[in-house]
Amino acid sequence: MNYAIDDLILVMKTTKSAICVGLDPFLDKIPDLFIQEGEKLFGKTLSGASYAILKFNKTVLELLAGKVAVVKPQFSLYLKYGPEGVYAFYQTISYAKQLGFLVIADAKSNDIDSSMEGYVQGFLGEAEVSDKKQKVFNADFLTVNPYLGSDSYKPLKKVIECYKKGAFILSKTSNKSSAEYQDKDLDGYHLYLTVAKDVSSYFSDMKGENGYLAAGIVVGATMPEQIKIIRKSFPGLFFLIPGFGAQGGDIDALKYAFSKNIGFIVNASRSILYSYLDLYRDLGFEKAIIKSCEDMNEKVNSVIKW
Repeated sequence: MNYAIDDLILVMKTTKSAICVGLDPFLDKIPDLFIQEGEKLFGKTLSGASYAILKFNKTVLELLAGKVAVVKPQFSLYLKYGPEGVYAFYQTISYAKQLGFLVIADAKSNDIDSSMEGYVQGFLGEAEVSDKKQKVFNADFLTVNPYLGSDSYKPLKKVIECYKKGAFILSKTSNKSSAEYQDKDLDGYHLYLTVAKDVSSYFSDMKGENGYLAAGIVVGATMPEQIKIIRKSFPGLFFLIPGFGAQGGDIDALKYAFSKNIGFIVNASRSILYSYLDLYRDLGFEKAIIKSCEDMNEKVNSVIKW
């Protein structure tokens, strides 16, 4: 069976890139020309801010088309600008897919039953209006927070099967305080390992053509020992690895994640989008984005056998 995870592996091999670029908009970091254009058209309003975000995102996508496999807009950073920001999120996904990117909707959705079905249908599936079904955001993957229990990810199965989509379920996250809960012992397992075990079990009947389950997990690049443990225990789980770059994740951690058909995608956001503000301040933002992406591709590819 072919799922979105198989499409992801194919695009990764085509681009020779295991990078996911997080499209995380911060108005104080976006180049002034986009901010000024938004303010000229709409004033200092939510519409002006959202316009600037979308124009910046489109520029980034055009610069990186063919250089990386997938992008990951962080929903909360668009939602904060209201309906206009959500529309910029929608348009960002649409434009990314036009340019050939796969898209992870980073919403970390967390609810149960029909409420969770709403998240899943909205981000991945279709909405039924009278007797007609219509695509909504149409992302390829959704990030999901499982810490309400299995009810929070069970609604994924039907939509993944129907629309050939995918998901990344939080297991061991890159933030320092994750240990407060995720490292708690539960019947001889740390809680993050219990999540990985349960996800692996629940989606075991949804194995893609490349040997990975349709739903993967999120494991932070700042957690190399945990990456090693999870990879050894659950070889059928594909990893989304955030925390590389600005959060201090080490390239050596990726060696533990590598498996057949790569086995992981590693995310970077600020270290690519805003490198023109520090590391490559002499290049201008467009050249800085390309250069930082090339640098990261080179680093990540040092642990991958294409």
